[in-house]
Amino acid sequence: MKKQKCTNCGSETRVSRGNYRFDEIGLPVTLKDVELVKCDDCGTVEPVIPNMNGLMHAVALAIITHERGLSGEEVRFLRKYVGLSTAEFMKLLHVNQSTLSRWENGETVGPQSDRLIRLLVVNKSEQLRKHAEQLIEILPEIDDSPTSKRRPQLKVDPKTLEYEYA
Repeated sequence: MKKQKCTNCGSETRVSRGNYRFDEIGLPVTLKDVELVKCDDCGTVEPVIPNMNGLMHAVALAIITHERGLSGEEVRFLRKYVGLSTAEFMKLLHVNQSTLSRWENGETVGPQSDRLIRLLVVNKSEQLRKHAEQLIEILPEIDDSPTSKRRPQLKVDPKTLEYEYA
């Protein structure tokens, strides 16, 4: 078992493997079978993420290719993923600040805006452009019904960057 120092209190930690709820990105993402650095003194648990950029890419790809309407958390994540400020995003979508704020805080995104956001993100991300055809194929299949309060949870294997909605 590996040992290292806790980033929170400096005590010696232990490293194990397990699933980790990675809420730090604002979405319900679970990292599957990842190394976890655990501190018994202060209770800190931190995942070891060897490829953060790859993980963010996998999350973005999962979001834009799922067949249900975008949630507010997903809109916010996608905007940040492509590095756009609120003002830049509003300008590209031709919406005002209150509209974007409502979307990012849980109001349903209309079907045309949903598809525009997905296409904008694909266009702005070099890594996602190669998936444009996959996105275009699912556009007609997106469920436009109002989203439920309980959103599916994204599970990502940080080694293979394979993902699934559960």
